[in-house]
Amino acid sequence: MASNSNREFSSNSVSMRISGNLNSKRKAISSDGRDQMPPPPSRENLNSSSPSSANTQIVASNFVSNEGTPNEGTPSPTSLACASKKVRSEVWVHFVKLKNDQGNETGRAKCVYCSKDYLANSEPGTSGLWKHLRDTCKKFPNKKEFVEAYKSRDKMQKILNFQKASESEKSKLSCWQFDQQACRDALVKMIIKDELPFRFVEGEGFREFIQVSLPMFQIPSRYTIARDCYYLFVQEKKKLHALLTSQCQRVSLTTDTWTSIQNVSYLCLTAHFIDSGWNLHKRILNFCVVKSHKGINIGNAIDFCMDEWGLNKVMCITVDNASSNDTAVQQLKKKLTKKNAFVLGGEAFHMRCFAHILQLVVKDGLESAQYSIRRIRDVVKYVRGSPQRLEMFKKCCESANIKSKASLQLDCPTRWNSTYLMLESAVVYQKAFDKLEDVDSKFLGEFGNDMPSEVDWTKARNLTRFLKRFYDVTCKISGSLYSTSNLYFPEIIRVLKDLQAFQSSNDLNLAEMGRMMREKFDKYWGSIQKMNVMLFIAVVLDPRYKMDYLAAKYKSFYSENDANDLVTRVTNSLRALMDEYKGNEQVGMGGVINPSNDVEDMVEDEELDDYFIEREKEQSLVSKGELDRYVGELPEKYTHDFDLLNWWKVNAVRYPILSKVAKDVLAIQSSTVASESAFSTGGRTLDRFRSSLTPTTAEVLICCQDWLRSSSKPIQLEETIEDLESLESEITQDPEIVESVMPRTRVDC
Repeated sequence: MASNSNREFSSNSVSMRISGNLNSKRKAISSDGRDQMPPPPSRENLNSSSPSSANTQIVASNFVSNEGTPNEGTPSPTSLACASKKVRSEVWVHFVKLKNDQGNETGRAKCVYCSKDYLANSEPGTSGLWKHLRDTCKKFPNKKEFVEAYKSRDKMQKILNFQKASESEKSKLSCWQFDQQACRDALVKMIIKDELPFRFVEGEGFREFIQVSLPMFQIPSRYTIARDCYYLFVQEKKKLHALLTSQCQRVSLTTDTWTSIQNVSYLCLTAHFIDSGWNLHKRILNFCVVKSHKGINIGNAIDFCMDEWGLNKVMCITVDNASSNDTAVQQLKKKLTKKNAFVLGGEAFHMRCFAHILQLVVKDGLESAQYSIRRIRDVVKYVRGSPQRLEMFKKCCESANIKSKASLQLDCPTRWNSTYLMLESAVVYQKAFDKLEDVDSKFLGEFGNDMPSEVDWTKARNLTRFLKRFYDVTCKISGSLYSTSNLYFPEIIRVLKDLQAFQSSNDLNLAEMGRMMREKFDKYWGSIQKMNVMLFIAVVLDPRYKMDYLAAKYKSFYSENDANDLVTRVTNSLRALMDEYKGNEQVGMGGVINPSNDVEDMVEDEELDDYFIEREKEQSLVSKGELDRYVGELPEKYTHDFDLLNWWKVNAVRYPILSKVAKDVLAIQSSTVASESAFSTGGRTLDRFRSSLTPTTAEVLICCQDWLRSSSKPIQLEETIEDLESLESEITQDPEIVESVMPRTRVDC
């Protein structure tokens, strides 16, 4: 016997329409009396169960949906005394059970459309009744839709399993059943998220895996996968546009340019905003081709992208400190001024990247130590030059009793942070380098007197401690999933404090480095006029700092007059912002007053106008006092895990206008790392194996990956040496693996 899931077929949409037709048919029956089927008996008739009724009494059984809820317009089980139990199949919308004179069920059921009766007891079930509706009954309404829905029904039985959406979530019991389209959609998302080539679906290993794990899945071709990626991109773009339109006041932008392996210049434009739930979002809007890195072309490209997304309200745009970006921002300001897209008249539109300025500052300081850095770089490069040298170096580490498992890193000379990581890893192995001189004659012969001396290693250790502070600051300020605008000024003060300490150091090298870096620091951050006012406003809008912190810290490094000027400038700018936001809130609230010839109507309108004018004055006074009330309250206790956005979410009711200002100011990014990180993805997507991808396809893959990925962790495509060694040591504990693999390894050695 077939299972109930295969016997019974239900379609809610079809059943609703059929149920409606059935009710109308029953009304028609009661009006003309030409049909042999009598109406359902009333409660009184059912309770009396008169034996003098007709030979065959027809009782309409109650139809109950799949959820067990009786449908409207049908009697409940308690209202039908003849119903011995609930009937849950939807077929009873179209059939009624027959009863004999004694009120007992005969085991047969009659079609309400053609009056044919069929056996309908528990043994055959309801499959015969469904077959009658599907194949035999000629009076069944909407038969075509019913048959189509039957053919497309889901015959698969669901499987219970434990699933979890992410690593942090607990497993949940859920029902699963095979769905070809759902599997295909998941495959497309996997291709995009994990940066896999389209040919992955045609790989032999993948097909074998699918054949074993999910043989009913029809693997699409790489052309189908590519087309699905485009469709998914269009859908996700519409969702993002709706999000920007419905839950975003203003956006802050970051942008940068990059040249791919194809020698094509790309521009990445990233939007940052806080939604109505006070969640910070980072979304790549465009990864598009730009003609060149000239400022005019960059400005035109950004303007085109903003028009494409309909962005007319912009807070700030963060760019690195290149002259071409200055030109691009100036050109963009001219175009956006006509659209009234700025706050404070565009004064705070241009934000310079914190990380890029800090790189220029540190780079000047490293000039005095370049000789020692070059020597250490050369010996690191030598050891990493071949597997034999690296193996010999490991033996030297064991001989020197060095426990560190960190790998030697080679730096990029133009990036100070990579130089810091190289020195940090190299100074640990100083004794190993010294022993390498004794065991490797080529090592000593290649460098001779140009080997790193004890003075060089001492400089490297001091330089490592020196650079670590700037490295930590850069990492902290380069986040894109938490607010960084409120951290800009405190981190500048921390850098300034360190530079003063270095300048007064007894180590002449550190003192010279501190002096050179301070000169570059003052060039960009030496006065309040050189810094964007939004950076100071963001500090005030952090309830841990507020205005007192701003004034006190600035006064400790500069004059009291400068600190007072800073407070005045920030206060005036913040009040101007609140006035603008209050004015924007009132736009659209007033309607067009229709002229009226009735004098009484005119008097009423004037009275209403006076009322609203007085109310607006009161609200204006309240909003002016809103800032004073916020600044006058005691700051929150300083903690490192303080949730700034959640604080404003809770206190938005107390500060309605100020909270709207905070929502846009705290979304400003202090660095362009969010856009630069897209180029890492672009470099992997447009590598030498996939260099034939068109710019449009590259944009689809990179943007869609950013929109789809729920995790903020970067994709780790390369295994670290530490991870591989740990994995190998764990695997080789298996005796069978040791017996079959390790002897061969020893022979190869």
